[in-house]
This record gives sequence, C-alpha cells and structure tokens, in this order.
Amino acid sequence: KSLVFYLEACESGSIFEGLLPEGLNIYATTASNAEESSWGTYCPGEDLSPPSEYETCLGDLYSVSWMEDSDKHNLQTESLHQQYELVKKRTAGSGLGSGSHVMEFGDVGLSKEKLVLYMGTNPANENYTFVDENSLKMPSRFTNQRDADLVHFWDKYRKAPEGSARKLEAQKQVLEAMSHRLHVDNSVMLIWKILFGMSEGPAVLNRVRPSGKPLVDDWDCLKTLVRAFERHCGSLSQYGIKHMRSIANICNAGIQVEQMEEAA
Repeated sequence: KSLVFYLEACESGSIFEGLLPEGLNIYATTASNAEESSWGTYCPGEDLSPPSEYETCLGDLYSVSWMEDSDKHNLQTESLHQQYELVKKRTAGSGLGSGSHVMEFGDVGLSKEKLVLYMGTNPANENYTFVDENSLKMPSRFTNQRDADLVHFWDKYRKAPEGSARKLEAQKQVLEAMSHRLHVDNSVMLIWKILFGMSEGPAVLNRVRPSGKPLVDDWDCLKTLVRAFERHCGSLSQYGIKHMRSIANICNAGIQVEQMEEAA
C-alpha cells in the first residue's frame, strides 16, 4: 500500500522537511517550501476574479492548480510526476515576488505512477493526449495567503455604499486586523530583543535551518512556548503563525519556558 499526500499551507514544506524519510511508501507534495507563504487566487480585484457576490479568494494557487489539472487531463496516462511539474511551474508564478516553490518529499519514486491509482479519472477525458506544457491559464496576479482576510475586508469596504453601516463595519474590521498584526509583530520583536539582545535578536528571529533538518528539535518545547506567548500577548491568530519559525528558534537556542514567560 502507498499514500499520496497533497498539503496546502504557508510554510507547508516544514511539515515534512527532515521528518518524512524514504521507505514508508508515502509521497507528499506541498504548496510551498519550509520558509515561505503560499498564495491565494481567484481573489477580488484579480484578472480571474470571483463573481461580484463573493468577497473572498476562492482558492489557493497550488490546490487550484492540481485540481484543475486533474479535471482537464486523462489521469490514466498522466503520472504524479507530470502533474507535479505542471503544478510547480504554475504555482511559481511570475517569479517577481509572487508565487511559491512547490516541493516533494518521501518516496519520490512513487511519482512515476499514474494518477488514476490514487484519485480515479473522468471518462470524458479518456481521449486527451498529455503534453508537457502548462495548458492551465496563468493568473497575472496572486494574493499572499497571509493577506487573504484583508482582501475580504477591503472588498467589503470598497463595495459598501458611502455612509452605510456595512461600510463602517468593514472599515472597523480592516483597522482591527491591521492593529492585531502590528501588536503580534511588535510583541515578537520585543521578546526576541529581551532574550537575545538588540544585535542578536533579529539574526535568531530569522534563522533558517539547513535543508533536511526539521523546524525544531523539541516539538513539546515549541507547543509550550506558543502557549506561553498567547497567555501573555494574546492569540497569534492565522497571521501570527508566520512567527512559528522564530518561536522554534527559541527552542533550538535552548531558551527555557521560564525565560520566555519573564520576557513576555
């Protein structure tokens, strides 16, 4: 038996980096590497926008890419590797600050197998001849997943009539979201400066471990420090999860929870 795993999340490569060895008959692909955001698509204001009644991004570029590819092609003849390469190219975007690096982990040899073994196929596509070119339409602009909530609030604000309660509520939501982001970022930076000093703090904060090493050596430490942060500084929320690597670096530096509590 074998398992194929598709994972969409920001920094999703960190879920498998250094943690999924070969020999388990598991093949995984992720929306991004271990240190970058993934990207939303079909968002308001983009060239491939959703219908006007929708005020949110309808999908993630990685997930949309593999699903649209599966809908279009004959999965009896297309291999996992062929789909991976197409999705990787489309998800990389223009390379000008948008898009992410799709990664593969585990038993990469499984990617030679046909997609039909894992997700069936659409009989209507049986006569489709696969070509090694990306026939899926490439959006000209994507939205950082970290900003998807702001896109939603801003679109609500933009569409609401001037002076309406809906416009005031949308404005409040935008300001609250921005205020929360600022609070989380400032709290993290202050704690790091207290723990490591003004000069060393930023370096520890942004340290990336070598390829093949997991995000953190002690996962219980990571969970404990996250809880300690949230007790003293409030919820990280979806946006604050971007700082998880920085909190992991505290564990990797040997900082104890008591020190974290005192700094927070």
